[in-house]
Amino acid sequence: MARNFELGATVVIPWGIDEVRGTVAEVYGPEHDRRVVVALSPELSSYVVDELTTVTLPAHSVRLAVAAA
Repeated sequence: MARNFELGATVVIPWGIDEVRGTVAEVYGPEHDRRVVVALSPELSSYVVDELTTVTLPAHSVRLAVAAA
């Protein structure tokens, strides 16, 4: 089952052996092959990017970020 993501939601994506945070910029494709475009910014992804960029991943690779307690 594909996940539904709201535009602007903070998500976590795999990045090598680590994970980084980004925001959902777009969601497209049929439910069985849903893709999520994630905007990475220096503010959220720190060391990963120097300027705003996007990556596209299958929805099953993306999870909602949990707020720190």
